[in-house]
Amino acid sequence: MRNFFRQVKGFSLIEIILVIVILAIAIPPIIHLFTYNLANSVDSEVYTKAVYFAEERMETVLADKKAVDAGRGFNYILASGRYPDDSPETGYSRHVAIDTTGKVYSGTHYAEIVVTVNHPNITDVVLTTWVTNYE
Repeated sequence: MRNFFRQVKGFSLIEIILVIVILAIAIPPIIHLFTYNLANSVDSEVYTKAVYFAEERMETVLADKKAVDAGRGFNYILASGRYPDDSPETGYSRHVAIDTTGKVYSGTHYAEIVVTVNHPNITDVVLTTWVTNYE
């Protein structure tokens, strides 16, 4: 019995080759999974910021439309150049389009407001709403 235990001191060549083959098959997909998740988490942060910037500008336009007491209102937001394109943060660009051309629904004229935020790493974030000349 003592001779048997003295002969078994390490791994055989076959066992080592099997472990190397298994690791060679298993490690690349795991590394790919981690890098893919890391890249997607960065894109999620960029997208979340873009949504925030779009909501921020839309809220500004809607607040101006509602501030009739402050000399603002529907006609105030329609003024050309009222909301110029800007870059709220490096890499992002924001555009506001307000269109009243042919916008009539059930006899009521309205304006369509579209806020678009661009970033090279994501698809455009676009928010759209309609406003009328009623308070």
